[in-house]
Order: sequence, then C-alpha cells, then structure tokens
Amino acid sequence: MKAGIAIYAILSNKASITNLVGTRIYPESAPEGAQMPYIVYSVVGNSPVETKGETVVDEAQIEVFSVDRTYSSCMTLADTVRKVFDRADYINTNIGKEIDVQSMMYTNEVTEVNQDRNTYVAIQDYTMRIKK
Repeated sequence: MKAGIAIYAILSNKASITNLVGTRIYPESAPEGAQMPYIVYSVVGNSPVETKGETVVDEAQIEVFSVDRTYSSCMTLADTVRKVFDRADYINTNIGKEIDVQSMMYTNEVTEVNQDRNTYVAIQDYTMRIKK
C-alpha cells in the first residue's frame, strides 16, 4: 500500500527520528523483544476521494505508535513524529518516484501505559492524501 511506503520513507529519512529510534520503524507490529524506543505505523483505512480535476486522490487513515519506557521519552518521540509530519518539505514530492503525498493532517492523539511491560505508547492519528 502506497501510504505505508510513504510513512516509512518519511520517517526513516529524517535525522530527528533516526537519532531517536535508529532503524526501529515497523509496519503493523514490532518484533517480540524489540529494543525501545521504536515506532509502529498502521494504515487503518484507504479510500478514493473525488476531485474536480482528472487526478485521483486516495485518503488514508494512519495510526503511528511511539513506544518507550518512560512517559517523558515517549512524549519526546511522539512530538518529533508530529513535527516531521507537520513539516511540508515532503509535500508534492515523489517518494520512491511513485508516491506523491499531497497532505498530512494530524487528527487525534491518546497515550496508554502498559504497566506489565513497563511501556508508554503515544498513538497518533493522521489523514494522508496521496495522488494516484
């Protein structure tokens, strides 16, 4: 799915992200025992959107999970993810020469704690528009 490829490309090419998580950016789920901090992303929906022109646009609903051992470090990672997506330097550029991200809109965030695993998770929702 193009949205998942775009998410990975955007996150893995930003030093502000890789300085925190290295290459630990996973689609759908992290491997058992993954070193923290890490990011997991999921495309939870993808729908075509009618436009006035001939361009076909998909609108994908994205969830990004920022995971770490402390609340403070989890919030730092989540804030960094949001800053990366809020910046417009990837807009209207081709990712992998096939994916043209039109926009990325932050829509929601919740934080969860798993006391058994001693982890904090910030879950952010975004809407991504991609030209087909």
